[in-house]
Amino acid sequence: MEINAKKLWLPLAIALGHISFSYAESIDNMESMAIATKVGSLNGSTRMMCSKTTRCSLTQTTQFYTAHNYLPVWTAAGRIKPEADKLLTLLRHSYEDGLNPFDYHTKELKEMEQQINNGLQTSNSIDPVLLAEYDITMSDAYLLYARHMEFGRIDPLVNYPDWQVSRRSLNILDFYNQAIAQNNLVGSLSKLTPTYSGYADLKAQLAKYQKIASNGGWQTIPAGKDLKIGSIGNRVEILQKRLAATEDYTQDDTEQPAKYDEDTAKTVKQFQHNNGLKVTGVVDKVTLQALNVSVEMRIKQIQLNMDRLRWLPSNLGDKYLMVNIPSYSLVIVNGQQIDLSMPVIVGGGGNNKTCVVNSKITTLELNPFWGIPNRIATKEYLSKIQKDPSYLEQHNIRVFNPKNNQEIDPTGIDWQKVTQTNFNYFLRQDPGKKNALGKLKFLFPNDCGIYLHDTSNPNLFGKKARSLSHGCVRVSQPLVLADYLISSTPNWDDDKLESAINTGKHRWVKLADPLEIHIIYQTAWVESSGQLQYRNDIYKADAVDFPIYIPKLAK
Repeated sequence: MEINAKKLWLPLAIALGHISFSYAESIDNMESMAIATKVGSLNGSTRMMCSKTTRCSLTQTTQFYTAHNYLPVWTAAGRIKPEADKLLTLLRHSYEDGLNPFDYHTKELKEMEQQINNGLQTSNSIDPVLLAEYDITMSDAYLLYARHMEFGRIDPLVNYPDWQVSRRSLNILDFYNQAIAQNNLVGSLSKLTPTYSGYADLKAQLAKYQKIASNGGWQTIPAGKDLKIGSIGNRVEILQKRLAATEDYTQDDTEQPAKYDEDTAKTVKQFQHNNGLKVTGVVDKVTLQALNVSVEMRIKQIQLNMDRLRWLPSNLGDKYLMVNIPSYSLVIVNGQQIDLSMPVIVGGGGNNKTCVVNSKITTLELNPFWGIPNRIATKEYLSKIQKDPSYLEQHNIRVFNPKNNQEIDPTGIDWQKVTQTNFNYFLRQDPGKKNALGKLKFLFPNDCGIYLHDTSNPNLFGKKARSLSHGCVRVSQPLVLADYLISSTPNWDDDKLESAINTGKHRWVKLADPLEIHIIYQTAWVESSGQLQYRNDIYKADAVDFPIYIPKLAK
């Protein structure tokens, strides 16, 4: 940037300390110089911009001003533009979208705004250093807010490195520059709000819970005997107040002592359904534990799940399959309707977690082989083989040399000398009734190596908690799903598919119309009835550091 000779004194004056200038036509140029000096001093400086806050989009902010020739965005002629007030109002209400207003320097910006306005009102004087600080901090707030709305406040690549989250491609700096060019700085940010109905539904529930928290939350129900129809006393009264707090129950304050009646039992059943619990109408230990989750924890849960929705592609597709891991469920959404839904089994904990993935189902595999992963072969199958060498034959499992794919006679192996560390074999299960993948496998490209499949043990779908697989997703109605997927593929129909499966022969079917698949992790969502749903955080993904903000709202 070229600097006029008459302005060369400004960096020195800034370095010497606080200075004020009478209003002059050159104030914007002075502010530009102050911005240039401040941005230039950030590299290697111990005093960072936004030093009073815990978050700062420093790199993008400095890049912006360098490319923008250090021109101010939010001020002109020594005064704050009206657009800046609009942005500050938006940032203060960012809690409505599950964000924290303090992340966007709202306190610091308000203080600087007061200092700038006080200088104008008391002495008609202007401090270009303060204006520069204000402008830079405002731009930083804009960029950080835009980034959080578009990509999420939590970075999945840092917090959940095993999940295959496809990041959106929006360039935040380009977005900012376009908003400036179109003179639509604040209005442009509305484009970043997720358009999924599920996001708006959670946002409405968040407002409800924030109001509850602002009014003091709810009282913990003391431990004791199970509460059921006929129970009376103080614990019943506290239970009814707890249910009334979330507007699920209308409490009769005239009835003393409080009685656990049919209405209470009905409300408890709805609560149990909404929390994925066994529906009994009795407040047992598990139900009591769910009732006693604090409103602050529920707010964090809602906010985290709103954040995860920002990880999804901006366009899910007109028709897509979605698996929600914590709810053990699969749905196919077609426009505004659900074409198909069914229970599923997902991965257990540890190394068996199911990945979060966005992809397309491209291929069906009929009567599949199962190439048993090495970690499963060594940790689960080796001991079974050592205990009973005929186990391999009984379960149609063949042994191969992984180097040349040549089959090996398992009877020639001294399995008692084989350990998890020297295991140098590849196990493959042939198609058939005992095949762990069942009769159907649904393939989609992903780096986790997971897929949907049938199962040889359908009885497990009777369990309430179904995090039981090694990472892949087992579907309860594989033939129904396959019929749906294959319907638009030429020369295939339901009858031909079933006939091909019944031959027992292995076969691939390429889908003419691949279907979008989104495997997500939502522990809170709103179902079509309008009821807010919670599910157990089976992978402890909600345990991340995520400070919440409770606004002070009118009762």
